[in-house]
Parts: sequence; C-alpha cells; structure tokens
Amino acid sequence: MPTDDDNPGPPHERRKKFVTRLYKLGDSLDSANQYEVANARKILARLRRGLTDDRYAMHGFELLLPYKVLETQERHCLLVAGLFALNPTTARKDEQRWSLCAALADAGSSGSADARARQLIAATEVGGTAYRLRQAVQLIGGAQKRMPLDFESLLTDLIRLDADETTARKVRLRWARDFQHRVHTRDTSSGKEAKATS
Repeated sequence: MPTDDDNPGPPHERRKKFVTRLYKLGDSLDSANQYEVANARKILARLRRGLTDDRYAMHGFELLLPYKVLETQERHCLLVAGLFALNPTTARKDEQRWSLCAALADAGSSGSADARARQLIAATEVGGTAYRLRQAVQLIGGAQKRMPLDFESLLTDLIRLDADETTARKVRLRWARDFQHRVHTRDTSSGKEAKATS
C-alpha cells in the first residue's frame, strides 16, 4: 500500500509544508509549556548558527529532510530556516505576513532601509545574497514594529533567482516595487494624517 512517503506531492507543496513547520516552531515560543519553549529556542539557535557555520547544517537537514524537498532546493530551504530563526515572528493568516522588501521599507530609518534594499537587489545579480538577506532580516527583526515575514514567498523567490536571468530579473523588479510601494503607501498615509490634524 503506498504511503505519503512514497508520494510526497509536488515540490511547491513540500516546500510549503516545510515553511509551515518553521511557523509552528515560531508559535512554540509563545507556548505555556516551558519545555516546548526551551526546545524551540534551542532549534532556532542552531538554525541561526547554520547561517554562518556549516557544522550546524545537520540540524537544518534534520528539520528539512522529512519533507523530501528537491535536493537542488535544499540550500535555499536551509537559508530560509536560518533567516526565520533571526525573525521567528509568526502570523496566523497569510495576509498578515509581510513581503521581505515591504517590511524592509518600514524597518529602521528611511536611509538605512533604502540602502539595505538597494544592496540586497544588487547582491542578487553578483552573489552575496545570503549575507545581504541576513542583514535585511536582522534589521526587520530589530524594528519596533512586529513584522512577520512571508517565508514561503521568500523561498520561492530564492529558487527563482537561480533560474534564468529573465526569471531572476522579475524577482528583483518585484522586490524593488514592493519596497517603493510600501514607502509610497506609508508616506501617503502620513500626509493624510498630517492634514487631518492641522
């Protein structure tokens, strides 16, 4: 009799299940069960270390391998797991999750956010994406405003960045649009509030 392991589903469904597992790990941080909280913290610490130290990659694989993600996409999943560990803020609904560059627009001063966005988009053309992503997610995680990220979308983007140049360029342009759209929306809202109070 076939099992789920024999037919794990299409690649995007496997990636979705993996990201859902990450979100559950983030939810565990708010558990009333202190053992569950301590275990989640331990796993997240290892995932963070895995961003810069390959000795901790085995912990990422421990989380990843049950989902039978394509081997060519494993490194993207490990990167996303580490990034999630930098900002394990979760949201119950998809629409409450922020795209990376929209969140970046609201993190830090406008000058630093703009510089980070430009560096990140440029890095996708020349390499160094992982480093710039770490910087961006740390800035978002340190912001006063709570901004849970859409890590499923980010994972898909990372895979597409490794595709042909036309596909990669679409990702870079969408990131730029997400950033500027958020800046425009925020500035327009601020302008309306200022007029209402004057």
